[in-house]
Amino acid sequence: MASTTSSDRYTRIERRTIAGQEARVGTDPEEIRVEWRPGRAVYHRVRVGDLIKDADSDVSSPRIDEWRVTEITADRVVGEDTKTGEAREWDREVLERGLVIGNYATNLSDFELVTAYPVGSWADYGTDEGDEYAYHGRPYLTVVAYGDNGQKYGRRYRFVEDGNDTDLELWEEDMKTERIGDEMRARLDEVVKAALTSDGYRLV
Repeated sequence: MASTTSSDRYTRIERRTIAGQEARVGTDPEEIRVEWRPGRAVYHRVRVGDLIKDADSDVSSPRIDEWRVTEITADRVVGEDTKTGEAREWDREVLERGLVIGNYATNLSDFELVTAYPVGSWADYGTDEGDEYAYHGRPYLTVVAYGDNGQKYGRRYRFVEDGNDTDLELWEEDMKTERIGDEMRARLDEVVKAALTSDGYRLV
C-alpha cells in the first residue's frame, strides 16, 4: 500500500489508497481520523471512550462484539469488551482500513461537514416552461450532514413563504436521521443552523 505524508502547522496527514480510492489519514496519536474518497467524502473518527463494533454499521445483533476504546497510540488501539471486560488490541492501520471497508464500525459522536443544496426556484415554481426534466415544484433545500461514523444524515428544509429565499423550516428527514437520539439530534440542529446561517439562510 503506497502512501505519502504531508504536514502543516496544525496537523499531519498521510495519504493512502484504500479500496482503490484515496484516503487522508490523520496521524494524531490520540485519535483516529480518516477521510476516504475526498471527492465524495466518508469520514471516520475514533477517540478514547468511543465504541468499535465488529460489523458494518448497518448490522445490529446481540451476538456482535463491541469494545469501548481505552487507548490510542501512534501504532495501536486498545479496547475493552463491553460484555466481558476483556481487552483487545488492534494494529492502528488495520483498524483504520477496517473502518473504511466495513469490517468495523464506530458510534456517531459528531458531524464533520454539512452541505446544503437548493432545489428549484421561485421563478420556475408552478410553470411548464423550459427543460421538461426541470423541477417546477416548490423550492426547498437539501441538507446533508456527514457523521464521524462514516454515515450521512439527510434533511430537507422548505421556505416558509412564497418568494422568500431566506427563511426556512424543517420539512422532513431520512429514517437514519430520525434514529440518532436526542443528544446527537441537538448537535445536528446546532451544526446545521451554523452552516445555514453562514450561507445566508435563517431557521424559523
